[in-house]
Amino acid sequence: MMTAKVFLRSTCALFAFTASVFAQTKTFQHPLDGLTTDEYWTVHDVLQGSGHWTDKALVASLLLHEPAKDKVLAWKAGDPIPREADVIIEADGKTIEARVDIAAHRLEFWKEVPGVQAPITLTELNTMSDVVKKDPRVIAALKARGITDLSGVQCQPIPLTFKLFPEQADHRIGYGDCMDSHGNYHAWGRAIEGLYVVADMTSEKVLNVIDNGPVPAPKGDIDFEEADATPREGTTPLLVTQPLGAGYKIDKGEIAWQNWRFRFRLDPRVGTVINLVRYQDGDKLRSVMYEGSLSEMYVPYMDPDLGWSSRAFLDAGEFLLGGLIKPVGPDDCPAHAQYFAGIVPSDQGTPILKPQLTCLFEHATDGPAWRHINDDGLISGRPSRELVLRTAAVAGNYDYLLDWVFQQDGTIRVAVGATGIVETKAVKETMAHSMGDGPSKLEHGTLVAPNLLAVNHDHYFSYRIDLDVDGPNNSFMIDRLVPESISGQARKSIWAAQSSTAKTEKDAILDIDLHHPGMWHFINPAQHGAIGYPSGYEIMPGPTAISFLSPEDPAQKEGAFSEHQMWVTPYNPDELYAAGVYVTRNKELDGLPTWVQANRPIENTDIVGWYTLGFHHVVRLEDWPVMPVLWHDFLIRPANFFDKSPVLTLPHQP
Repeated sequence: MMTAKVFLRSTCALFAFTASVFAQTKTFQHPLDGLTTDEYWTVHDVLQGSGHWTDKALVASLLLHEPAKDKVLAWKAGDPIPREADVIIEADGKTIEARVDIAAHRLEFWKEVPGVQAPITLTELNTMSDVVKKDPRVIAALKARGITDLSGVQCQPIPLTFKLFPEQADHRIGYGDCMDSHGNYHAWGRAIEGLYVVADMTSEKVLNVIDNGPVPAPKGDIDFEEADATPREGTTPLLVTQPLGAGYKIDKGEIAWQNWRFRFRLDPRVGTVINLVRYQDGDKLRSVMYEGSLSEMYVPYMDPDLGWSSRAFLDAGEFLLGGLIKPVGPDDCPAHAQYFAGIVPSDQGTPILKPQLTCLFEHATDGPAWRHINDDGLISGRPSRELVLRTAAVAGNYDYLLDWVFQQDGTIRVAVGATGIVETKAVKETMAHSMGDGPSKLEHGTLVAPNLLAVNHDHYFSYRIDLDVDGPNNSFMIDRLVPESISGQARKSIWAAQSSTAKTEKDAILDIDLHHPGMWHFINPAQHGAIGYPSGYEIMPGPTAISFLSPEDPAQKEGAFSEHQMWVTPYNPDELYAAGVYVTRNKELDGLPTWVQANRPIENTDIVGWYTLGFHHVVRLEDWPVMPVLWHDFLIRPANFFDKSPVLTLPHQP
């Protein structure tokens, strides 16, 4: 029987879904809005009628080509809106770039890009799984492991981001293993260990089968939805109501909440792209950020076995697979959240409408915006609330909650919540090595069940933050905290802040250093507040990690943005992804470490910050068979942007 609560929640979700679908069918309102259904079909029809399209062509990426920044900033409602799309096509082993002028229904160019490979497509994954399972060598190897029913077997050779086999020089080579979901509803935790396949994905042939011999198959419980666990008691209903409706408004795609104004679109490659973030400061609507988004993800695994040392994924650039972000639902977002649909391309470039790709909600925090208690016991303070825009990126076994959180004091909190299923390998061990059993040995993972090892790994997220503090021309200022000696009193030392402005890109490559701390400010040198400080916004790091893999490691060369926590580059519309447009390549490297070698000037010009959010993951037993959400974040917060505290205007508890 459906309770009133369930009915209300279902009705709200249905209304939000209907509204979001309707919004997608309407025409775009702004140059930075996402591509519409009609625009996808226009791109599809132009490509099909271009004379270049073949039956073997697959659309690996189809994204909005943003208009020039100066044109966007000068655009006003009623002006013509330029609309173009960038397409990456995998065609018989060749990588093709195309651009379509949507308004003119015209193909602007179609060109082969040598030395790089397009992102993997679902068609290729499904095709190659069937090809591998028909190979006699694979069939024999599976039979030797007692597997004769192949209906639950999945084999996925995928392109490698770095060169492992000589055939990669001029072929689209996939390398991978197989999993068996027989008896379960998913295959994570059921890897068929010791069996690896090298395949030519263009000719659809298995080149080599590497069989290191059977390893006992794990038999532990992996079906987390049917786990033998008694639901805990004491979880009573916890409801949030907004009797007067949401505290935000959406007008022609622009969201207005408290003093914030911003837009967003859902991009198939990087997920949420936040645009034109501004803050209403009295009678001034002030620019804070032109654009912010995830740029790339890098996940290298830490096991010496060839089948695992090859696993160094650049998920955003490799695995679009119908869009990096996947739907969110009632367990991800509160009951009063508003959902928005998005559109992603099929492998043929046709539009696929994805409901509930993001949710937007307002919620009270667990603390005040400010407080103070006087000597007479009078408590002064104000409650705080936030506006959260949430998506969920899914990369195989891992899920990531990606939040953009707007706060009342002018701060934007960017947060990543890692969850999902840790990746595991079958091993011979049934019990863990115990302390004191013998000499300490290097551990590459944690035994989470008999014969099942969860492999250690890293996670790195590069965020591209195009701050425009009171306008595009900004500088990057570093406030270093330096010790200072004093004499003539009991105290012997203090510290002081010493400011310097980065002149070039290499000046701005920074990491957290507990012994030499500093603050990272994007300032507008032409705009000063009442006291005389330049208006600014600070990137305030959270607890994080940087990679300590060898710079000569070929996997690390691809994910080299993880070597530093902060990078700053001059604005370049072609520099959107920290590891480059193509992460599977045979030619020279691309991305942040390559760009900054030019050491371009970054003072008093349009600049972009790149923040690396990272963490090392030594797996715990508590991470299996599902990983509790682990949050990491950083702040984009005002630093002398306001003349006084912006929370002074907050009301008392309503």
